[in-house]
Amino acid sequence: NNTSSKPASSSQSLIGAEKAKSIAFNHAGVSAANVRDLDVELDEDDGRKIYEIDFEVGDREYEYDIDAYTGKILDWEWDD
Repeated sequence: NNTSSKPASSSQSLIGAEKAKSIAFNHAGVSAANVRDLDVELDEDDGRKIYEIDFEVGDREYEYDIDAYTGKILDWEWDD
């Protein structure tokens, strides 16, 4: 039973929720001041830690999945 083995990414530090929000807002081209119904969750998807970020600006809803270690946008979509 090898309980000490960890994925390589676990030795890195998380970018943090604030940085993840900034990445999503910049990508969407929106200002934090205009964001409503913001939800940020640290989750795991296929063994990878991600930030799931959902928010609204005006009548548009945005959803982002951002790698919690690298800040790379893994998936995003928006709906009017």
